[in-house]
Formats: sequence, C-alpha cells, structure tokens
Amino acid sequence: MVVLIAATVAMKAAGWKGSGNNGTVSNVALILAFLAFATMGAVVAARVPRNAIGWLFLAIALLAAFSSLTENYAFHTAVEKPGSLPFGVAVAWLYSWSWYPTVILLLFVPLLYPTGRVPGPRWRPLLAAEIVLVAVVTVLYMLNPGPLDDEKSLPVNPIGLGPLGTVVDHLGLALGLTAIAFLGLGVVSLVIRFRRSSGLERQQIKIMAFAPAIVLAGILATYLSSSASDVIFAVTIVLFPAAVGVAMLRYRLYDVDRVINKTLVYGGLTAVLGGAYVGLVLASQALFSSFAGGSNLAIAISTLLVAALFMPLRRRIQGFVDRRFYRQRYDAARTLERFTARLREQVDLEVLNGDLLAVVHETVQPDRVSLWLREG
Repeated sequence: MVVLIAATVAMKAAGWKGSGNNGTVSNVALILAFLAFATMGAVVAARVPRNAIGWLFLAIALLAAFSSLTENYAFHTAVEKPGSLPFGVAVAWLYSWSWYPTVILLLFVPLLYPTGRVPGPRWRPLLAAEIVLVAVVTVLYMLNPGPLDDEKSLPVNPIGLGPLGTVVDHLGLALGLTAIAFLGLGVVSLVIRFRRSSGLERQQIKIMAFAPAIVLAGILATYLSSSASDVIFAVTIVLFPAAVGVAMLRYRLYDVDRVINKTLVYGGLTAVLGGAYVGLVLASQALFSSFAGGSNLAIAISTLLVAALFMPLRRRIQGFVDRRFYRQRYDAARTLERFTARLREQVDLEVLNGDLLAVVHETVQPDRVSLWLREG
C-alpha cells in the first residue's frame, strides 16, 4: 500500500494529470483521507487482528491507492502520451471498475463498528446484501461495454458485453440509491447498538454515530456540486477513521493506548532528530569545509551529537505526550512519585496509612478502599 501511494505521489509530482475531473486540491484531499484509513486500519489490525474493522479500513485504503495508481497510468499512456507505456488498455480496464468496491466498502463500517460483527442475527441479511452489492457492481463495471471512463477519453472495454450497457444505464441510479439506503440502515444499526450498550462501548458508539450521517449528507451534496465532489467526498469519509481515532484516544477503544503513545513519541522523536541531524550536518560542513575530509568529519560529529540527544529528548517528548494526551495517567504517576518521596522520610504509621489511602483514591479511584495491617 505504501508503495502504491508513493508511486501515485511520484506520478503527480512528475506532472501526470490522471482524470480531468481531479484537480490538485481533490488529489491532496483524497490522498490524505485514505492515508487516514490506512493508518487507523494498520493500528487496529495489528492490535486486534480478529476485528474486521482494521482489515476493512486497510482494504478501503488499498483499493483507493490501487485505483489512483491505475488512473494516472491509464490516462498518461492513453491521453497524454499515447502508447508511451505498455499494458495501457489492461491498466485502464482495472481503473474502470476498481473505484466502485472502494466506495461500497464504506457501507460496512457503521454496520460492523466497534466489535467487527453485526449487532445481532437479524442484521446478517443486510451484511449479505452489502456483500452481494459489492460483487454485482464490480462485475457489472468489469463487463460494461463502451469507453472505460465517463469522459470517453480511454479505450473501449476489451471484454465488454454489449447487452450489459443498457442494464448498467438503467441500474446505475437504482444501485446508487440502494447504497444510500444501506448506509442509512447502518446508522439505524448503530442507534440500536447504542441503546443496548453501556459504559465505554456506549461512548465509542456515540462518537461514530455522527460520521455515517454526515457522510450520507456529503454523498448527496456531491450530486449538487460536481465540481467539488471529490473534495466533499474526501472530507466526509475521513470522519470514519477520525471517529475511530478519537474513540481510541479518549475511550481506549481496542486497548491501543500503548501503541498510539509509542507512535506519538517515536514519530515526534524521529522528526526532531532527523531535522537536528540535517541541520547539524549542514552547519558542521560549513564550519569544517576548510579542513581535509570536512564532510566526513561533519557527519561523524553530527551523528555523535544526535546519539547523545536521543535519551534526553525521548524523555522530554514522552513527558509532553503524557501531559497532553494521557493526563490522568501522568497525574497518577506524579502522585505516586510524591508518595514515594514522603515514604522515605515518614516514620509515623498512622500518617502513612492516611497517605496511602489518599494515593489509592486519587490514582485508582475505587468505589471503596480499606487497609488491613497484620500485627506482629
């Protein structure tokens, strides 16, 4: 997936335009949106591999990256520079249908969130119907005759079946309305799941409940503003991974607090040390440029300085992340440190008992606490 995204970005940087409907803003919005899906999917799939949400997010991001790559390749070799690359027709055919399953897979998110399973046996037919919808739409557009894009810039489908053209023309609107209805039913399933839930799961569902409703409004808005349809679509669908991310950070969804904590710490550490290393190398090269082997000396000195900065900087970034995103845990750790310091100096057992009970109340926050001391 990373390779596909990197290749697509490289194509755009080289001036490959892809479909005429996609401007720079649209491309950036879509890439960022599906990067969010890839990030959240990787975190959830790594931490809870049996939960379908992580794999679903990864599948959406992978299909989107594949569709974007084939789009740029197809339009470059068929429109911008005809015949400049091999397999142009085959890649254009892949592009012609790959976007549809990407979009339809979004319907599964509200139905399966947050457990990765439907709310109950009665919802299994809806899940089966959504799977059938993905398969039917994909096959229809695989075999749809005529040009491989709506702009009629790409070649004709080499395996298109003539009679299916009329079917696709008549079923297009019906299939779109069916997808919108399924998304609406997904919102209903979230409401039902919310009413049955309690505690943390209830809070997690509360966050996600707004996302599909806004996505539904965004899809309808794309029909009213075709010029900004990709931007509207990207901004609305990113609510799915954003909602999961907020639920993870605030309500410990999927118990990935440690993964997110380390990602924030080491991601920030890498960025700071990388910038410091580049800056030190440039400064050292300018300083030692008059000496023989100045470049090698600059790199050696910069490497040693960055290595020396690693542990102090990691502690500072860890402290910042804990204070900013894990305040309750940070305050509990500070409370324990203060109690440990008092423990070394205090000899009165009654005072220690009171301090210990106060620390337990402040850090663990139990409903009741009692202390039993064995005599003798």
